[in-house]
Amino acid sequence: MLNIMIPMAGENKFFPEGEFVYPKPLIEINGEMMIQHVIENLQKIDDDVVFTFVVNNSDCAKFHLDNTLNLLTDGKCNIVKVTGETKGAICSCLLGIDNIDNNDQLIIANMDQVINADLRDCVKKLSQFDAGVIAFESTHPRWSYVRQDENNMVVETAEKRPISKSAIAGFYYFKHGKDFVKAAMRTIEKDASLNGMFYTSATLNELVLDNKNIGLVHIENKDYVTFYTPRKVKEYESRLICN
Repeated sequence: MLNIMIPMAGENKFFPEGEFVYPKPLIEINGEMMIQHVIENLQKIDDDVVFTFVVNNSDCAKFHLDNTLNLLTDGKCNIVKVTGETKGAICSCLLGIDNIDNNDQLIIANMDQVINADLRDCVKKLSQFDAGVIAFESTHPRWSYVRQDENNMVVETAEKRPISKSAIAGFYYFKHGKDFVKAAMRTIEKDASLNGMFYTSATLNELVLDNKNIGLVHIENKDYVTFYTPRKVKEYESRLICN
C-alpha cells in the first residue's frame, strides 16, 4: 500500500478569503476543482493508494471539504481536521501520525500542483532509495533546494535558499513512513525552522545524518505545474483550454 499525505491546513496568502468565495482547494480550474486535479494526478502512481488530508476544520464546517475529498477518492482517505494554525507542513503532517507511522511507503505532496511526468516511473526510481524527491531546475528563492554529492545522492536541503539548481517539486518520497515521523520529530526538537515554520525539506537533513540514501529524479520544467498564485492558475487553465 502507498500512503499519500497532503497537508492542506494553513493560510493561503495569495488567495485571501475576502477575494475568493471558496477555499483554495475548491477553486475551479477548467471545470474541475484544484484538489481534483491534484488527486487525479497522484492516483496515477499506484493502484492501491490511500490519501491522508490535513484540512482546516472551518473549511469542512462551511464548505463540506471532507465530503468532497471522500467522494473524489472513493472513500480511500483519512481526513485530519485542524483548528487554528500549525507551525508548518511538518507539524500538519504529524497530526496524522496514526496513518503514517509504519513501514508503508509514504509520499508527501503539495495540494496546489500537478506533475505531468510519468509519476509511476518516478516513484519506481525513488523506491530504490530510503527517501527521495522530484526536482526541476531553478534558482528562485521561493523554492526549497537539494545539494547532491559526486554520486548524485542528496546530502543537504535548504528551504528558500538556492544551494544548487535543483528545486524540489513539492514531492517527497519515504520508503517507510516511520522514517519521516522520526526525522520530523528530530527536526522539531532541534528547532530547525525558518521564520518559525517547519518545512518538509528539513526532514531529509535528518535522514542524511542517519546515513540514509536519498535519491532525486529530475523532471523538465514544463512538466511541473504550480498553482502557487491566481496567475499560475489562469495560465494552467488557458493551457488546458488550448489543448
